[in-house]
Amino acid sequence: MPLYRVSLNGVPRWYYLRTRFPFPGRIALQQPETTRHMEAVGSSRFYLEPRSNTLFKLIADKFTAKRQPLNWWLRDILEKRLLGGFDALKEWRSNRLIRRAGLKAVACRGVGLAINPFNPLGSLLAMEYLASGESGETHFLRLDETARLAFIRRLCDDAAVLIHHGYCHRDFHYGNVWVDAKGDIVWIDTHVKRLPRRADRRRQAIDAMLSPSKLKGDRYRRFAHDYLHERLGRPA
Repeated sequence: MPLYRVSLNGVPRWYYLRTRFPFPGRIALQQPETTRHMEAVGSSRFYLEPRSNTLFKLIADKFTAKRQPLNWWLRDILEKRLLGGFDALKEWRSNRLIRRAGLKAVACRGVGLAINPFNPLGSLLAMEYLASGESGETHFLRLDETARLAFIRRLCDDAAVLIHHGYCHRDFHYGNVWVDAKGDIVWIDTHVKRLPRRADRRRQAIDAMLSPSKLKGDRYRRFAHDYLHERLGRPA
């Protein structure tokens, strides 16, 4: 992977970046108010490259060398960086799986890994910045009850497609989709995991995907559970 100098609000950091997008060797990133709002509802850092309209998601290491040196070395350095298990690469691959299943997902433009082991932003994912539309959570909250249930059905329809391809979403909630100007659902956080082969464990994994806290209440979780299992042709 080629080497890129990525400046975060003027602070340079170096990353190996896998991409076919025509990024310059030196990428200058900014943090407008929209990216700061994204950080307020998530654990990653977000920056914008305005010339190419590219959003960079930088994913922080879970541990630090000073406070948890063993976990930092084993998990963040050995497992994620040296053995290729870093989060941005997993999301890149999941994005491809979602697209292959026929669902809409944000266009990924590159995936990168920090060279400096002491750079706490260990990996990055570059994707198209969706300027028009709104977050699925914002969309859901402004709907009336009938429209909310219809929206849940649409999300579960997408979930059923993924399940038929052998996967489920790792973080199934409204904020991980974008509703574009046409009203279409676009998956913007694309972490998926392979489902177990055993029927009982498969069902447990599907049920665990549906969380009352993530779906804004137990009544919405129950509705999603019953509808999804009906779509899958299984008893609720």
